[in-house]
Amino acid sequence: MQTDREARQQIVQIVNELFQTGHLTATGGNVSALSGDGETLWITPTGLYKGTLSEEALVHIQPDGSVIQGSNAPSIEYPMHVRSYRSREGIHGAVHTHSPIATAFGICNQSFQPINTDAILLADTQIVPWLMPGSQELAEAMGLALEKSRGAIMQNHGLMAVGEDLRGAATRAMMIEETAKLSLYVRQFGGEVSLIPDPWVEEIAGYASFM
Repeated sequence: MQTDREARQQIVQIVNELFQTGHLTATGGNVSALSGDGETLWITPTGLYKGTLSEEALVHIQPDGSVIQGSNAPSIEYPMHVRSYRSREGIHGAVHTHSPIATAFGICNQSFQPINTDAILLADTQIVPWLMPGSQELAEAMGLALEKSRGAIMQNHGLMAVGEDLRGAATRAMMIEETAKLSLYVRQFGGEVSLIPDPWVEEIAGYASFM
């Protein structure tokens, strides 16, 4: 179990990376990590510019959203984060990004074809229909989606990914965006699409739980 200091440091590092690579917008998206007690969360604040996030800006909250430590209000998406940690055992990090291509991918009701190995490993990515951001309805729908996959795309909104640590969650989110981008390129090129043969798809899919 990570300490509170480690959780805060990792959030700031991951937010910086996601912001610099365009997965988070100035105020859009949020990141959280399970605290040292294994019950409460450290989460990014609501409405704060993410390009210069500091540890001091983070908020330590109870599962009901009440603030334990921090002078800012927590992200309005805290219910979705809380529910995400309950979706499966061993989750210690969660990221909600506004990754533009993955978001468009979900809006258009696309699914990953076996165009490369990542697409096979992400084939279980769920699409969650539009629900109001910050609502309990969205939190519950996301929790159910994450019981089936460690990543889900929210239509007209963004994506959510969880991991055994925050690095794993961020990696999952990045993989979804990059694979959605490749899918877009494939459609733009047109022509005959070369897919990985079924026997290899089945073999590669067997490693999905390890990625």
